Amino acid sequence: MATRHTLIFIGGDPPHPNVRQHLPADAFIIAADSGYAHAIAMGFVPSELVGDMDSITAVDISDARDSNILISQFPTDKDLTDTEIAITSAIARQSTHITVVSGGGDRFDHVLGMVHSLASCALTVDTTLLIGTARVSYTTYTKEFRITTQPGDTISLIPIGGAATVTTTGLQWELDHDTLQSFSSRGVSNIATGESVSISVTDGSLAVIEPFFINSGDIS
Repeated sequence: MATRHTLIFIGGDPPHPNVRQHLPADAFIIAADSGYAHAIAMGFVPSELVGDMDSITAVDISDARDSNILISQFPTDKDLTDTEIAITSAIARQSTHITVVSGGGDRFDHVLGMVHSLASCALTVDTTLLIGTARVSYTTYTKEFRITTQPGDTISLIPIGGAATVTTTGLQWELDHDTLQSFSSRGVSNIATGESVSISVTDGSLAVIEPFFINSGDIS
């Protein structure tokens, strides 16, 4: 049976304390290495623990074993990051939505790699990154993307992996089949004018960044 929604908790700083109210209660939980402690602190018991276990504490590993949690340990010398391993596991479980939960503050190279890794699976899986106080969603040519907003919300559109051709409705500076370049900051800090924003991409992949704690709706 397909898993509808998978939450992935990763290492680094603890997630923002208010993120808990935005997470579905019935998701499948994967912890990547020391993300195990963050999941437990938010009241989630992981069903799977993955990674090279170089940052998780011995106490947490022992707790995971005592709780009969599936542990998949990998060598430190590997091609994939712990987050990518967790994403691969979520996709293998036929997840229809993947949400990665991060407090930020991790190594910048890990964060940058994670952003691109999530964009690569957004063609087939609804993908969200909650990092710090921001929500990062991904949209591609496979679907129109719509978000609930409040007037004045800051919305940034960042092309991933190359240029993206974008059309928007509900922003102060609308785009009409405009091309956003991956080496330009043109899409940063647009402003929502109403209660929703729609975004369509006819070519490329786009990260949509918004302040999600302002909105009261849960992620589904």
